[in-house]
Amino acid sequence: MKSKLAVFVIIGGVITFLSYTMYDISEHGGGMIKHFFTGGNPFEIFIHILIVTVLFGSLFTGYLINERKKLLERTVSSEEMLRKALSEWRSTFDSLPYGAILTDGDYNILRANTFIAKLAGMPVKDLVGKKCFEIVHKKDAPINGCPMHKARMTGKSETIEYYDDDHNRTFNFTVLPVSGEDEGLTFYVHLIGDISVAKEQEKKLKQNRDAFFNMLKDINETHKELREVHNDLIVAFANIIDAKSQWTKGHSIGVTTYAVAIAEEMGLGRDEVELLRLASLLHDIGKIGTYDVILDKPSSLTEEEYLLVKQHPIKGSDILSPIKGFESLLPIIRAHHERYDGTGYPDGLKGEQIPLLARILCVADSYDSMISDRPYRTACSKEFAISEFRRCSGSQFDPDVINVFLKLLQT
Repeated sequence: MKSKLAVFVIIGGVITFLSYTMYDISEHGGGMIKHFFTGGNPFEIFIHILIVTVLFGSLFTGYLINERKKLLERTVSSEEMLRKALSEWRSTFDSLPYGAILTDGDYNILRANTFIAKLAGMPVKDLVGKKCFEIVHKKDAPINGCPMHKARMTGKSETIEYYDDDHNRTFNFTVLPVSGEDEGLTFYVHLIGDISVAKEQEKKLKQNRDAFFNMLKDINETHKELREVHNDLIVAFANIIDAKSQWTKGHSIGVTTYAVAIAEEMGLGRDEVELLRLASLLHDIGKIGTYDVILDKPSSLTEEEYLLVKQHPIKGSDILSPIKGFESLLPIIRAHHERYDGTGYPDGLKGEQIPLLARILCVADSYDSMISDRPYRTACSKEFAISEFRRCSGSQFDPDVINVFLKLLQT
């Protein structure tokens, strides 16, 4: 028993019952039980009922008193827990790292935390009853794009970003509608987060990104300029090679034009076409080491002179081999006088052993030579060159390359 009053009531009832029982025993002895239940007259029966009622009534009353005591204790404990929870909720609400406002449907503030109070420069209690747009935006009416106005229309959460001139800060502002207990009643929770640091970082990131892209652009422009200088130097060098003899002026440029046209018609990739273009411009670089008297000789070459001329693909490959980045050119330049049937020079390669780009270069080189004047003959006609290609297809030249080139010549 937790209640002293309950114990006192029960003891009182028990003592009263026992006292009367002792009295009844003294009056009636062994017949007390019979007398108690049957009685003698109506008054005694009433007394007996009253005594039993007092006993059980005191027990029941004591129980009720005791339960009431426990109920009161639980109620007090619940109230204390509620006060504690409310205090903790208020502490949590006020310590949130972002602003929190609860308003009704007419923009009236019902509750706000200390974050909002600091922004507004007034105590929390003074915020209650004011319009949210007066506190947040310092305006007399909702701003354009007001998230609460949108939330009232859509019934969904709405978010905007806004800049606060007074605090020089950028905020993320979200309004969430929440249904109340009463039907049709809606409250609005406003959450305001300071995103100034994130926006500054985003700004710096954008600046760094733009700076990086500008740097890439500058590098690309510089690379483009260097490529142009590189190409101009290659062309100039090709012209220098061709200028070695009056008969070969413009030869390398012409060969390059035909070779690139064939490669593009065959559907080769951009990198392969570019590689062929460079190889075509430099394919006769080995003639730098050949005597002019041999190159300009109007009569047939002797066997020894022809052997010297046949060395120019090897010499060209040797001249370019020390240059970094020209490694892919070397097999093309070395093999541009190989024949499809294996009777060419310098290595006697045959068919597919000859690099494809070298086979293309061989056709382009032969055509430009045939239609140009040489010290030992005048220029051949286009028709004659076409007939020679058809005659030598499969022996001197790759048939597939010849077919493509003849198609180009006939268009």
